[in-house]
Amino acid sequence: MNKLDEVKIKIEEDDANGIKISVKKSEPEDIKVSVKPEPYETIKLDIRKTLDNNYIIYDHPLFDIVVNPDKKRISTFVKRYSKTDPYPHQDVFFDYLVRKGLIIPDSVKGGNIFGSLEATYPANKKVDLLKGLLFSIYLFLVDELESLRIALDYEQDVDDSLTEPSQEDSTEYGEVPQKKRKGTMDPFYTQYYGLLYRI
Repeated sequence: MNKLDEVKIKIEEDDANGIKISVKKSEPEDIKVSVKPEPYETIKLDIRKTLDNNYIIYDHPLFDIVVNPDKKRISTFVKRYSKTDPYPHQDVFFDYLVRKGLIIPDSVKGGNIFGSLEATYPANKKVDLLKGLLFSIYLFLVDELESLRIALDYEQDVDDSLTEPSQEDSTEYGEVPQKKRKGTMDPFYTQYYGLLYRI
């Protein structure tokens, strides 16, 4: 339907034929269409693809994350030289995936390797599950790693203060004179320490 201001009407008076009215429709203008590209985000993960089509993510300092697209399974494996217990952090990771709706909540269980946890994720033909999982794992690592590194650095500082104390926090051998009784602990009570649990 044309708008009234877009229709051109021409009226001509002719003595022989009377009045001649001609209506001219406006020509459609060229329509310019600009398509905005879909927003995307580039993520960086320390990830490898194995020969059996698994994806292993090495970014977490306590455990490795394995995504198996064929079996629709996510697993975590403890790193060999982990200095602290990784289970609480694995629990936080799977809880994050449950809250985001990426894995089936009742499928989280221990794996057949010591210290491993695994869960399955549902099938969905409308969504690229692998991209969604990798992006969600990336977001988890961004939130988790900063606080985890602070905690691990603190533990390392405590270990260093005990094993390699500074000059202010240490004394040389013989600097403090030896005495038979020192401090607030009475040596008499420490002799029967083991006997307390037998009574």
